[in-house]
Amino acid sequence: MIQDPTIWRAVFTGTTPLHLIAAVTQSLADRTPIPRDPSRIPGLARDRMTVHTHHLPAPDIVFALERRVSTLAARHRPATTATPPPHGPSPRRTR
Repeated sequence: MIQDPTIWRAVFTGTTPLHLIAAVTQSLADRTPIPRDPSRIPGLARDRMTVHTHHLPAPDIVFALERRVSTLAARHRPATTATPPPHGPSPRRTR
């Protein structure tokens, strides 16, 4: 029997972007509870955490979903670029 099995592991190599390492590290250090479906938590992980469930009113869930979708959509919108100035005749040198 395995005494202390590894539930998951992250491996960063020398080519892993620093911003990705920083984001993962920050997420791991965040003490905010993570909402999860209790039926989808693996047994090994369930033994190492506290699970609390509570019901939320449907309007709260709809609002949260709409806000999340808007946030994700805004993140994936192409950046608007300024239109380049019209091409005119090239300036001539004078003597």
